Amino acid sequence: MIKTLNRPLAVATAGMLCLLNVLPAQAASSAAEIEQLKQQVQQLMQQNQQLSQRISEMEKNVQAQPAADRAVSEEEQVRHKSMIEAEVARQVKEKSGGPNINEFVSLSGSIEGDYKLGKDFQKDHSSEFVLDTVELIMDVKVTDWATGKIVIDYDGDDEDRFYLDEAHITLGKTEEFPFFLTGGKIFAPFGDFSTNMIQDPLTQTLGEINPKGVIAGYEQNGITATVFSYNGMNENSDPADDDNDSINGFGASLAYSYEQEDRGVNAGVAWVNNIADSSTITDFLEDASVFSVTDQVPGLSLNLGGKYRAFSLITEYITALDSFDAAEIAFGANGAEPAAWNSELAYTTAILDKETVFALGYQKTWEALALELPEHRYMAATSMHIFDGTTVSLEYYIDEDYAVADGGTDEDGYGFTTRLTYEF
Repeated sequence: MIKTLNRPLAVATAGMLCLLNVLPAQAASSAAEIEQLKQQVQQLMQQNQQLSQRISEMEKNVQAQPAADRAVSEEEQVRHKSMIEAEVARQVKEKSGGPNINEFVSLSGSIEGDYKLGKDFQKDHSSEFVLDTVELIMDVKVTDWATGKIVIDYDGDDEDRFYLDEAHITLGKTEEFPFFLTGGKIFAPFGDFSTNMIQDPLTQTLGEINPKGVIAGYEQNGITATVFSYNGMNENSDPADDDNDSINGFGASLAYSYEQEDRGVNAGVAWVNNIADSSTITDFLEDASVFSVTDQVPGLSLNLGGKYRAFSLITEYITALDSFDAAEIAFGANGAEPAAWNSELAYTTAILDKETVFALGYQKTWEALALELPEHRYMAATSMHIFDGTTVSLEYYIDEDYAVADGGTDEDGYGFTTRLTYEF
């Protein structure tokens, strides 16, 4: 509509000019009248010019305003879309640990291939390629208040077979209500077992408990407190009675974790009524045809760690709080009271724009000779994330056996491992 305002003015102006041209030809008016008409025409032309300028300014404003509105609108749409995408990503991540199989189930896992060479305490050398681990994890979430998890593992070092590592249901949503309940095949919250190394720390070898049981817990503001119960090894003074059909394992744990940008700290303490329920000790006893212990031996776990900028520290200690019967686990002429320590210092940096971790570690055990654990272990490792989900790791360690007086060999051993890990 604004552009059409010029047309009547242009027509009027043209008409006046034409009239000015024909007036002398007709000679009907006087010279004064002609002069007056000329002045009127000039005024009309000036007004037309001023009006044209105003119209041009109005057109510029009108054209500019929708563009600005559109820019603001597009910016808001982009921001709104980003917020929606971020929220969707958050919900998907919260709901599952990997790509979705369907609306409720997601699949993730890892494959680990190793090249190993080393020397043991008997001075025997070895080298081999090992498919160390294949792990498949299914996370199930039908509602926000109930989740399920199934973990199937293949362990190349253990009878070359697949086995069910975890399968449990968790009731609760700690973001809104701090209490939760987990039941099924679980890992008891006894020990932290964090590591930057390829091998499991000796604390994990000694203390990891993986039974069928239940965990009741509280989680809020970085604090996690649990009590748990599970099918454990019986306490039975009668060796002929190997009945294990009772719930006789239980414990409690308390942990705190705080992390903010480039710094953080974590600490934990846990107690269990029978450390013989750890996988390593149970397997050792069952290989010796011992299916119930004379007396239950409580266990204690302590861990403390932290990070500051590129540096991180891990420390952990696990110990039996009493001695086993000498007929079950011996150390010298007495019953053993096994314990283990792990400490690691790590530095994280970027090499060729790839996240790289360098770590040094020292581990020690006490009275764990019967469990075939070394007395001292010195370790160095590095790992680099070369692609998304793909990591190359190198590790070298030196083991020192117990002294001959304790029943060991007093020899040294070593191992070197190269690992390629693919996670999805």
